[in-house]
Amino acid sequence: MATAIQPENILHDLSELWQQLDEQQADSGGVLRACAMTLVATARDDQDAEQVRRTLGVLMHEHPSRAVILAGREGVTFDARVFAECWKPFGSSQQICSEGVEILSDPGQFDDAAQLLVPLKVPDLPSVLWCRGSSVFHLRYFDALFPVADKIIFDSSSVTGAAAALNFLRRLRGRGFRVADLHWTRLTGWREILAHLFDDEALRASSVKTARLIYGGQTPSTCALYFASWIEAALPDVHVSLVSEAGEPGLRSVTLSTGSCDLSLTKDGSSILVHGCGRNYRSALPPEDEESLMREELKLLGQDLVYERVLG
Repeated sequence: MATAIQPENILHDLSELWQQLDEQQADSGGVLRACAMTLVATARDDQDAEQVRRTLGVLMHEHPSRAVILAGREGVTFDARVFAECWKPFGSSQQICSEGVEILSDPGQFDDAAQLLVPLKVPDLPSVLWCRGSSVFHLRYFDALFPVADKIIFDSSSVTGAAAALNFLRRLRGRGFRVADLHWTRLTGWREILAHLFDDEALRASSVKTARLIYGGQTPSTCALYFASWIEAALPDVHVSLVSEAGEPGLRSVTLSTGSCDLSLTKDGSSILVHGCGRNYRSALPPEDEESLMREELKLLGQDLVYERVLG
């Protein structure tokens, strides 16, 4: 490796960190060490790493992990430091802590970083790689990190070429990697609302003839393509069309037509307006921030059959 940093040194620093925490909290019974996975997250630079650390600190309450933050910045000297995130459950005097490692690397050294990550993974627990941002879809220095994880989480919300991004994810899956996309997770609320309309018989699958999706921008975003694919899989006899509308990219509305009535779902801020076929109400969407989306995605570390079918 092109660096003097060795994994055994980092593991030694983590051991010393736990010893210090135990000594500091000796009067309250020490600390409870919590870890259910290894969670590696990429950051654009060391400043972005601070935001990632805050997000991981919140996620650890529900998904305790050994967190590894890999921040890339051109020209920096390879460096690493350890940290801990601690919290007290309501009514408890004992702190629960999860550990973390922050690595700063030139992107050209990500091959070395990947080698460093392997012995840092917690044995016999799942490992997740969270690749933040759109650069991972076109910069190949991230590729060295993929074999480290059992599951790789992407976010295609800001990519400029949706079709190319989906092809990239399909190729990774074809190579045996388990992939996920937070832009698919953002559609959970849409899918639940539409599924409920069929459950309470506002619509019948056999009566729906067409589905019209309106999206913002000149080309459909990945979320519009995902939703169209999901409808096609659920209603194979329905003709699905995608229509462009001026404005910010993203899914705007979905209209299902039966021949006798039209039922539309239209995004309005953080909610969906449902109108038609005897229905007229507003339904709130779940939060769409990174923290909330990751919290949901980390609940499913196994195979997501619905997403894999939609990805195609």
